[in-house]
Amino acid sequence: MLSYLLRPLRQLAQSLTGNDSSRQVAWGFTLGMLIGLVPKGNLLAVGLMVLLLGLRVNKPAGLMAAGIFSLVGLSLDGLAHTLGSHALVWEPARPFYTWLYELPLGPWLGTNNTVVVGQLLIGLYLVYPTYWFSKRLAERVQQPLSRWLMRYRVIRWIRGAELGVQWGADA
Repeated sequence: MLSYLLRPLRQLAQSLTGNDSSRQVAWGFTLGMLIGLVPKGNLLAVGLMVLLLGLRVNKPAGLMAAGIFSLVGLSLDGLAHTLGSHALVWEPARPFYTWLYELPLGPWLGTNNTVVVGQLLIGLYLVYPTYWFSKRLAERVQQPLSRWLMRYRVIRWIRGAELGVQWGADA
């Protein structure tokens, strides 16, 4: 029971002091940014979440970014609606949208919604800058922060609790 209560703290400590490379942290944060910006309730958001959980990226960084950018995405809905409506009526892309909508799961992708298309375009536009900045930040902050946190016995205990759970000491 205690392991379930400590799991969020353990994952946070693992993400800050773990051996993940700065690229894994950056890709996790970038996928989380895309998940946070795209409105939930469609197959596109589910697919992005499967990517985050299925790829070898830093999952706590991705989930943190998804939470942050979900709040940011709400303030961008007006811009996303305008951008999405322009993208959906753009004549050269109309056959692609028609083909996409006529796929068996096409209606559940949400690409007929102006806000979904607009937020996806904004997210795709921000992929490279987000990756670049988060990679630089992880390179600069991860090692000193890890050394600083590992000085505390509580952090070492929380990180060690993961091994105890895996070895069955939680029983």
